[in-house]
Amino acid sequence: MASFILLYKIVFESIVKGAFSIMEKNLILNNFSTLKLLFARRVTYAPCYSLNWHSIPENQLFFILSGAMTLELPNGLNFHATAGDTLFLPANTIHHDKFYGKKGPELLHLRFTLSKEESFFEELNPDFIQKFPFTVRSDIAAQFKLLNFPQDRTDGTFNSEYQKSRITLQLGVILYLCLEELYEKNYSHNDNDRVRFDEAKRYIADQIETHLTLEKVANHMKISSRTLARIFRRCSGESFHNYLQQHRLNEAKRLLSTGKIPISEVAQQLGFCDAGYLGKVFKKHFGFTPGQFK
Repeated sequence: MASFILLYKIVFESIVKGAFSIMEKNLILNNFSTLKLLFARRVTYAPCYSLNWHSIPENQLFFILSGAMTLELPNGLNFHATAGDTLFLPANTIHHDKFYGKKGPELLHLRFTLSKEESFFEELNPDFIQKFPFTVRSDIAAQFKLLNFPQDRTDGTFNSEYQKSRITLQLGVILYLCLEELYEKNYSHNDNDRVRFDEAKRYIADQIETHLTLEKVANHMKISSRTLARIFRRCSGESFHNYLQQHRLNEAKRLLSTGKIPISEVAQQLGFCDAGYLGKVFKKHFGFTPGQFK
């Protein structure tokens, strides 16, 4: 087992070498060393398994073998996937699964944790892999098809530690291929990034009471979502999602402090899916509920 872990480190370091700056490479390697695979299953999800709004505490990857499914997010966006497509869902993302067809889609379903994964993937839409060039999508699909999934394990556990380690290694390669495509080589932190970052902050402050998304802000600035996500990581040290969430919560606190606006209206106004979810994240951030605050 120890020798396999050593092989994992050697292989992964070899594919990361040269693709990023020294600082970025060390960050990726340090985080990927914490990659922990918790669940791997080849499964057919019948339509009856479609769930209401919920979240899972781990990251999820879905690779569609046949059929179709949709992930719906509280902001009203829907992400549809058919055979050969991949969907990525960051940990704790509230969503609604929809499985189609008489039998439902057959897919490869993985759940895993990764230290500070939000700095890499959190601000991206679940279908970001589908927007990669065909050659990159083909490479990722080939890695999925090489996965030797556990047999007769309906709970997603593994036949052996060796099998779990092997799937973890291939999952690491899949995630690396995503990172390589997402963050092109040799980006430099420059004054133009700072100008764009300041412009984005002003727009967010002006439009905080609207349904803001990464795509909406990027479109306003006439740059790609990928570029804006990178600018936020470089200039603020946090993801766009975390930055926006903090400002939305501060605005919610300001609106609630007036005592004139019900929490349900504040939630709708600021783009939270409902008052219950706003209450949950509000308490997590400030340490008390909106009701206690008011």
